[in-house]
Amino acid sequence: MELAGVGLTSLVGRDELLDALAASVRAGARLTSLSGAGGVGKTRLALALLNKVAGDFDLAAVVHLADLDPSEDAVTAVGQSIVAALGVTDHQSQRRPVEILLERLQGQRVLLVLDNAEHILDPVADVVIALLTEAPGLSVVATTRHRLDLPPERVIAVPPVTIPEVGATPEEARGSQALSLLLERAGDAGFPAVVEGTPAWEAVVELARWSGGLPLVIELIAAQMGVLGPEKTLQRLDGGRLLTTTARRAQPHHRTLTKALDISWALCTPAQRLLWARLAVFSGGFDLEAAEEVCGRGDSADVLSPLGELVRHSVVVVTGDGRYHQLQPLREYGLRHLDAFGETDELRARHCDWVRRLVATAAAEWFGPDELEWLARLHREVPNIRSAVGWCVATRTAAAVETGLAIVSDVMRTRVQFFAALQSTTCGWMYDLLAIRLENDARPAPTPSLLAAQAALGFTFIAIGDTERGTRHLALCREVAAQLGAESAPPVLFLEGCHRTLNLDDPSGLSLLREARDAFRAAGALADGQMASLMLAVGAGLSGPTDVADEAAADCLADAERHGAPWARTWALWVQGLPALTAPRYVLHECLPAQIAMGDRWGTTWTVQAGAWWRARVGQPEDAARLLGGCVGMQERHGVGLGGLPLFRRQREQAERRIVAAIGEAAFRSAFIDGTELTTEEVYELALRPVGVPGAPLPAANAAELTTAERRVAALVSGGLSNGQIAEELHVSKRTVETHVGRIFGKLHLANRAQLAAWYLGRSGDEPPA
Repeated sequence: MELAGVGLTSLVGRDELLDALAASVRAGARLTSLSGAGGVGKTRLALALLNKVAGDFDLAAVVHLADLDPSEDAVTAVGQSIVAALGVTDHQSQRRPVEILLERLQGQRVLLVLDNAEHILDPVADVVIALLTEAPGLSVVATTRHRLDLPPERVIAVPPVTIPEVGATPEEARGSQALSLLLERAGDAGFPAVVEGTPAWEAVVELARWSGGLPLVIELIAAQMGVLGPEKTLQRLDGGRLLTTTARRAQPHHRTLTKALDISWALCTPAQRLLWARLAVFSGGFDLEAAEEVCGRGDSADVLSPLGELVRHSVVVVTGDGRYHQLQPLREYGLRHLDAFGETDELRARHCDWVRRLVATAAAEWFGPDELEWLARLHREVPNIRSAVGWCVATRTAAAVETGLAIVSDVMRTRVQFFAALQSTTCGWMYDLLAIRLENDARPAPTPSLLAAQAALGFTFIAIGDTERGTRHLALCREVAAQLGAESAPPVLFLEGCHRTLNLDDPSGLSLLREARDAFRAAGALADGQMASLMLAVGAGLSGPTDVADEAAADCLADAERHGAPWARTWALWVQGLPALTAPRYVLHECLPAQIAMGDRWGTTWTVQAGAWWRARVGQPEDAARLLGGCVGMQERHGVGLGGLPLFRRQREQAERRIVAAIGEAAFRSAFIDGTELTTEEVYELALRPVGVPGAPLPAANAAELTTAERRVAALVSGGLSNGQIAEELHVSKRTVETHVGRIFGKLHLANRAQLAAWYLGRSGDEPPA
């Protein structure tokens, strides 16, 4: 795995420490805390460590804690953040996040990096000790200015990099890590080489010594040198007078960092300072349009020019995906000045309004060609969404809570909670807001936002098989709808139809889903209409009647294809193979590869399960049993639960009866156990074998089925390029490449990039890619 932002610049002076940490973690160190002053490079070192050893673990993730509010239920928030970082799907959401994690981590070797834990030490410690006690394969690396004080903790003080000794010769000075880093960063910024023996050289050496060896300070000094030159930069830093002793590292690092930030602040114009402070309201990064909307005053020049200067000053960093972010010490510094400007409340409100508009647009527009881009965008903006919802909770007013409910409801309308395994996170946000609503008023008035919230919660719990909570929120939704006189509102019909169809296996739910579908479409809510169409097709396709199943499946696929929605199309394809249809199709070769390429773990698990049902029906009992076992393994790895849905349980039981009738109980159990031991890749390959010819090669295909763009992407995949590299080569987004790869897999009936490369390199007579 390669983490965003890591590797953009070299990691100077950390090789020995990084190697030692890697060896320790690989050897099974349970808890390692990287401590040190702000700006010493704890986060950067931890991310480099994660990249170095991730391949030795089944799961590895970084969990950013800086934006969590210690005044909230921080234990739950820490757990939810870990759940989200690991991509764990919560299929029994009545449990707390720690319980979900303990189930997911069993039998796995997992590495977690918990970054910036110092402001919520006790909650982090509570979560960590609970996980370490019950999950023997877990290793945790925390970055914190203060130790966690847990029994297995090994505290590693991350030292500053070495600085030049007083009186060092030029050769000796060059041997210091601080000077090497400063010269490298200054050179990256375009500053010319400094000649030894000149006043400029002496100033550069003194600056390296003055930095105290803090990498963040060195980065800032390099940026300041680009504006002032080394001699004036040193003068602005009090001529190095913070050096109170000749002893290396005796300098108080917090004063060094603050002073360096003060100088960076002083170098900025008033407009740049104001933007620095305003940008601090963003969590997890932002793009130019967001900065203009939140921090500008109607003129793009208010943001564009000063933002460019802040990048030049190293106050803002541009990441590989074109987004901007501030390192946490600079963001904290900016927030303090935002308070001093008296703009905190206004900017928090503007940020919250921006999030509100973003997710509302996503909920209305995700169903279409930009579907994957919207899902990726929302997943990327989770820190900003969390911050906005947290602001609504902290504000505690009725208006703020209504805004928060609307934000989370729209997030859940996009179904990103399924795609990106955010059920626990989004439901947790909703419960925080509902709790404030009850605190404000024992009998709060019903509102459309409350109705949407109850409908969103109810559908999420029903879809993951949590019958108890799904039924509870259905009752609450009915109550709010009755108070509003909205008993026949489309969201109410949709939720009632899902409950009857999926929870109760009651055919009366189908007519409600059809009514909800038509009402959504009539209102222009095409995305919501597509979800109602899908649930109608799923229910009818699993239970009948046949005519309803045929009509619903055809409508669902036609709707997805008419709007060019790639993710929705994979789900519409899935229902084409359900048993209640008059002529079900075997569509795994078109559906599953696209889901794999999109990273849809929820969808691939459903598809493998359906493949097992199909093979049991057509007389491939051994493969069917292996797929059932393989699906169990996938559910455990992907955190997807299918057992709570009665319609799924019935189909699985029917498949098991067919298999046992064909090969006997003992053979079924043996094949099932074999399946549980397959890797996810092996499960995919088994599922993609042509039906009726066990073990046969994949069907032949030719390049004529591909568009010009798809042939170009296929050629680059065969050359070993990643999706990100292909995106750079073709000057398109990474999500666009992922969409092309998914369509190529579907058209060519391939399961992975290796098969695509083999097909491309082995074809003959095809025209070369355009």
